[in-house]
Amino acid sequence: MDFRSRIPRYVQIAEALRRDLRGEGERIASEHQLCARFKVSRPTIRQALDVLVQEGRLYRHAGRGTFSTPTPGGSRRLRVIGSLGDVIALGDETWFKVLSRDVVKVPANIAQALRVAPGSSGYRIVGVRHADLGPFQHATTYLPTPIGMALADEDLSKTSVIGAIERQLGMPAKFMEQVTAAALVPRQVAELLQIRPRSPILLFERTYFAASGEPLEHAVTYQACRRYPYEVVFSRPERRASESP
Repeated sequence: MDFRSRIPRYVQIAEALRRDLRGEGERIASEHQLCARFKVSRPTIRQALDVLVQEGRLYRHAGRGTFSTPTPGGSRRLRVIGSLGDVIALGDETWFKVLSRDVVKVPANIAQALRVAPGSSGYRIVGVRHADLGPFQHATTYLPTPIGMALADEDLSKTSVIGAIERQLGMPAKFMEQVTAAALVPRQVAELLQIRPRSPILLFERTYFAASGEPLEHAVTYQACRRYPYEVVFSRPERRASESP
């Protein structure tokens, strides 16, 4: 490493580690070992590792260490989303760590989405969803209180909330409304997703409805898509033979 260079040291270290990666899921040297190797302080090493984590080249496993991703860069498999069923299936392919469950007074916009009176209570579930490359989604889910209480003891680690509603309560989702926006990730969410605070991130707001039009769930999610990239596919239904062009 060139200590006289104007290039920040953490950037030089990130580049050196990037060249070392082989995409085999190997464990990266400890921070202490990297400090000794590059002759810098631990904060500098953490900055360098943060760069590679945000790029999706590394992921941290609590209690075990930092690992290279199995298939770094653009060669990762894309999850194709073409239907509501594909969105729900995402919960079966990843795992969810619940952080809290409680009954709260829902904000005005959430009350509107759930079609309940302003000032009403709702059931809130907060958690982080993980994939092979690490945590990629922070979700805050609001449910009508009866639905939430019915799921109070449900294991959500290997499913989505809407998946649990369908399977355990027999209330299938018929359609979903989604709003997508770019946002700067809040500090608390950034810490849980292991990315830099105020980094650009995708923000999704989704409302799931039963066939009757009754709202089943409203979810607000921050998603680091580099950790779990997916492709959205739109198709046009075929016209019937009797329809005119």
